[in-house]
Amino acid sequence: MRFLWNNKIKLLLTTFILFIASIYQLLNAKIFFDTERIIDDIAKESQISKIADDENLIFFGLSFEKTLNYNDLTKIQKLNNKIKNHPNINNIKSIFDEKALNLNSKKDYQNSKFNNDNFSSNFINSEKDKLFLLIEAEKNLDPNSIEILMKYLYEINISKIDFERFISGRIASEYYIKGKVIKEFIVLTLLSALLCCFLLYFLTTNIKLIFMIITSVIFSIVITITFSSIVYGGIEMIMIISPAILFIVCISDAMHFTTNQKKYIENKYLFFKDRINKIGKAILLTSITTSISFLTFLFNDVIPIARFGLITAFGILLTLLIVTIVYAIAIEYNFNQSKQVNLFKKITNTIIHFSLQKKSNFFHFSMISLFVCGIYSLTQLKIDNYLTDEVNENSKMFKEVQFFDKFFGGIKPIQFKLSKTSDNEDLIKNFKEDLIKEGFTVDLTNYKIASKFINLPILKQFSNDYIFICRIGDIGSRKTKEKIEYLKSKYSSDFKIEISGIGYLFDTTSHALTKQLIIGLIIAICSIGIIFYFLTRFNYKYIFISMIPNIVPIVFSLGVLQFFNFYFSLSNAFIFTIVFGLIVDDSIHIISAYIRRKKNQSKDNLLLNDIVKTTGKAIVKTTFVVICCLLPLLLSEFQSISQLASITIISACFAVVFDLIYLPKFINKYDN
Repeated sequence: MRFLWNNKIKLLLTTFILFIASIYQLLNAKIFFDTERIIDDIAKESQISKIADDENLIFFGLSFEKTLNYNDLTKIQKLNNKIKNHPNINNIKSIFDEKALNLNSKKDYQNSKFNNDNFSSNFINSEKDKLFLLIEAEKNLDPNSIEILMKYLYEINISKIDFERFISGRIASEYYIKGKVIKEFIVLTLLSALLCCFLLYFLTTNIKLIFMIITSVIFSIVITITFSSIVYGGIEMIMIISPAILFIVCISDAMHFTTNQKKYIENKYLFFKDRINKIGKAILLTSITTSISFLTFLFNDVIPIARFGLITAFGILLTLLIVTIVYAIAIEYNFNQSKQVNLFKKITNTIIHFSLQKKSNFFHFSMISLFVCGIYSLTQLKIDNYLTDEVNENSKMFKEVQFFDKFFGGIKPIQFKLSKTSDNEDLIKNFKEDLIKEGFTVDLTNYKIASKFINLPILKQFSNDYIFICRIGDIGSRKTKEKIEYLKSKYSSDFKIEISGIGYLFDTTSHALTKQLIIGLIIAICSIGIIFYFLTRFNYKYIFISMIPNIVPIVFSLGVLQFFNFYFSLSNAFIFTIVFGLIVDDSIHIISAYIRRKKNQSKDNLLLNDIVKTTGKAIVKTTFVVICCLLPLLLSEFQSISQLASITIISACFAVVFDLIYLPKFINKYDN
């Protein structure tokens, strides 16, 4: 502690140098977005053989204002050929490959089966105003080639024909999300910083302190993200969440440090030492517990989330160090005082006053009812995964997936390999018909046809096998699994059926990984409970006293979310671990204050009321901090981010109620 105080300026300058060096590194950092990495490890271990490489498929949809005629189709055919001739394109499957459409002449066109009323195809809708091109791109394209290809597809036009284009698939999704996430990272971080500046002014009215706090968190964010780039060679896109979390941690720590301080300080070092002993230990504990929540992600097979957990845990501890240094400097130069704006002070005092009053039976009944509803909702929650889980309904990516689902049977690739046990060709026909009945769109059937489209030399060994290369809509992993299991059970005696494809692997692995993330929440709760057990000198009572007010708000939040048809998925299951790690901090501050004061005072309601009045003010402030930091994230196009914001805000509000009203009651009753 003496070392930190004596070298605070040097430490701050060192941090500043690291910050400058980090900016340079950050400008050249690589951004990771590779959905294959999510399922890579499990896919390698699985028994499922990959029939065809479908992760390089691009789905290109064209929507026109009117029914297409001969002249239109000839022009579109030229576009089709242009795309086919692109150096990064291997092949295209479209309506122009079908014999039913003859464009050699207008007469041939009129006589072709294409003009029959009963004509149908996977590559044109019944109204004949929407087309579908199934594009096979080259494998393992580098980021630069992907960017060139996607720009080409988005810019290519048809002479004198207006159309709306829809482009989807793994390559297109990665390209789209990369562009969006960088913009969001910048915009949302700036909005969070701006809101936090306004909030800090209402909380402190100390411009110097505000500047130092904001500077601290910016230093922490930049160094943390750069650390990720150094350790892993790049930055995970999920790191867009980290700035808001570090803002919350930094400002919350600063609020607890600067609340209820003396105006006159006789010996600045002794004052700093006293604040560290009283408040610093609780802040250290909250940083450790929050870090533990993120470190539990290391036990998950989702590489991006595991990396995000480790880097954010590092950032939280770094933020604590920087805030402590800044606080020491604030004491040294006499700008550590904070004074609330009167209006905000009244709001804070009103909340504290309400929490200290005896609540009506109706209030307690309402809380119990909410808890019961939350428990019931927990029994109804399901695990499911959709391709569009990552984006909201207003996003371009979501609308594109919906377009293909509505008009062309979806974009999720699934492959069936049937090993014949008999020579009954009717069974093959029946299986195909059942595939179509269950909602699968069959683009390619048997290895001979498939090999014309996709280079599949490995298929030569499947001389007695039939291969169906299919697509299905974004109906969720649960429904897709039910359909597959139905087909397997129906034909189990006739064929040996193997399922593969990136869509199938996504469904099976994401379901398993979602369960892992839920288990991670349980591990986080247990780990934090154990840490608290040791730090409270082996008093097991405090484990239950601290856990109940933090588990219940999460249960409440799940109850609320149930009304919005919430379900656990790979994109949101990790959120609850983060939420728990953030909201448990308030309970720790109250319990730490109680244990500290109990040494010198007798345990009674007066002591607990005093703790609520003092520590409670800081807790109310930090709740406002959480809300302000996360409000901009509600605007995010990515569902995992907007859901994190909404769930954390809801849980934080419930947590305040429990920490200020019920936690003191638990302490008073069970700490004998």
